[in-house]
Amino acid sequence: MLALLSDEQQMLKEVAAQIAGSAGPANPGDLRTLDRAAAWRSLAQSGLLALRTRDGGSPAGSGVEVAVVAEALGAGLVPVPYLGSAVLATELLALAGAHDEAEVLAEGGSRTGVLLDGDLSALAVLPGDETVYGWDVDGADGALALTGVRGGYQVVRVSLETGFVPVPGADLTRTLLRSDGPVGAASPTPVGSPLSAEDLWRWEALALTAIAADTVGVMRAAVARAVAYSKERVQYGVLIGSFQAVQHMCAEAYVQAEASASAVNYAAWAVDELEPAEALLAARTAKAQCASVAREVTETVMQVFGGIGQTYEHIAHVHTRRALTDRQVLGDEGVQLLRIADVRLTGE
Repeated sequence: MLALLSDEQQMLKEVAAQIAGSAGPANPGDLRTLDRAAAWRSLAQSGLLALRTRDGGSPAGSGVEVAVVAEALGAGLVPVPYLGSAVLATELLALAGAHDEAEVLAEGGSRTGVLLDGDLSALAVLPGDETVYGWDVDGADGALALTGVRGGYQVVRVSLETGFVPVPGADLTRTLLRSDGPVGAASPTPVGSPLSAEDLWRWEALALTAIAADTVGVMRAAVARAVAYSKERVQYGVLIGSFQAVQHMCAEAYVQAEASASAVNYAAWAVDELEPAEALLAARTAKAQCASVAREVTETVMQVFGGIGQTYEHIAHVHTRRALTDRQVLGDEGVQLLRIADVRLTGE
């Protein structure tokens, strides 16, 4: 593969970056006043919510294009449920053949999220005894999960209007809901046709790649902020960027972020170009790489900012919080590496 964006993809990147620049917070206080509905409308009007809808069987946008948008919104810390509704939920609906419902989400008039298990490491399978979480469900009235059926899994919709309560999470830019008890078997409504194992592999490949791309955006933007600050902050009469220790910290963070970007680029290409099992393996590799360095990179940035970087009023910790949650959703590096080992050692 050639890891270069086409002219159209470059334009998409610029549009997404422009929206992210106007819709993201400059400081944590902005998260209380940003017009999230306007940001969502901008994404819908630009067609960015429709990338995984199907036209004639093929997605309108490739995994590469989804990753481009996810990275831009992660870089801007944009507090809208792009991953939850436009990627994870829309892809599930499309794979299940519920194209009309996917089109409704693409228009931006309604939102649907996904339910994750108790440690956020997998899509929830109902009924279950454990608590489930609705992740990235800002403005959503329902969320998707799975139930087991003969030969595969059935996508089901669960209402979020009752039985769920908001809970504080590390990530200040996304909404997290928790079920206040087990989600019963009678409540979920089946959606579309059952999914095969290969369908779920394809879905998970896209989901892991998109989350990893968001993490790359968070890390790259955080490092860029730290480098810019080191070029203007004067201490002991000189710029802190002249200190070798600061240079080494920024350089190491940059290398880790760019290594993650390389892994994501390949995984994004693989989503639609390789067989589901191989695409999933590439996505697990990208997620493991991003998850293993996300905390170190973003906490290094907080250190470069010094004392102000440790305060609530500074934006640095918002990067760290979003990266930490991205790391956990659908499994951290430990989960991914164990599953990669299972495939490599047992072929399963």
